[in-house]
This record gives sequence, structure tokens and C-alpha cells, in this order.
Amino acid sequence: MDILLRAESALAECEGAYAVLNMWINGIPDGEEHHEEACRVGAVMTLLNKSIRELSDAREFFEVYKADGGNGNEK
Repeated sequence: MDILLRAESALAECEGAYAVLNMWINGIPDGEEHHEEACRVGAVMTLLNKSIRELSDAREFFEVYKADGGNGNEK
């Protein structure tokens, strides 16, 4: 159960960070002079999105595992 709580906490932190990056990228003005900054923010968002997906998958796996009685059979 401790692992699930840690994964849930990490997922919440990642989602919060993603929301901040989303506000940042939406606040970057259009124009060639801001293109590099937008690319950097977008790259971090892409990496963070992968982490969010992995943590969400871990949560799903745990829910299936728990529903299955913990015997390891995936549904």
C-alpha cells in the first residue's frame, strides 16, 4: 500500500508541475525570438507527460491487482 501512496503522490506532483508548465508555455508570446524558450518548455512537458502516463499505468495495475484479490492475474 505504501508503494501506491508514493505513486499517487508522485502523480499529483507531476500533474501540478505539468499545469505550471502549461501556464508558462501559454504565456510565451508568439515570435521567432521566443521559439527556443517554447521548445525547451515543450520538451520538459513531453518528458513529464511520459512520467504521468507511467504513474497512471502503475495505479491502474494496482487497482486490477487489488480487484483480482492480489494473485497477480491481470484482467
